[in-house]
Amino acid sequence: MCFRPAEIQMKTCPSCGAQARPIDTVCPQCGTELEEQKVDFDADQAKLDSAIKAPAAPAAPAAPAAPGAPKPPAAPSAPKPPRA
Repeated sequence: MCFRPAEIQMKTCPSCGAQARPIDTVCPQCGTELEEQKVDFDADQAKLDSAIKAPAAPAAPAAPAAPGAPKPPAAPSAPKPPRA
């Protein structure tokens, strides 16, 4: 069985944009209450998997060309005259 380590993400304040620790409930910069963030690891993995494109399957080889029609036989050549 494979276990993935828990991901710990810094929280971002919606008011001032400051980074807060994952355990903080209020922003250390401006005091705005931070919402609890839940991470859906399966959705994140599905997004990563869909971003990776599988290599395309190789194309099937082309069929060999069919042979052409046979040529008709040539006319016989004229006989050679006898030698003297």
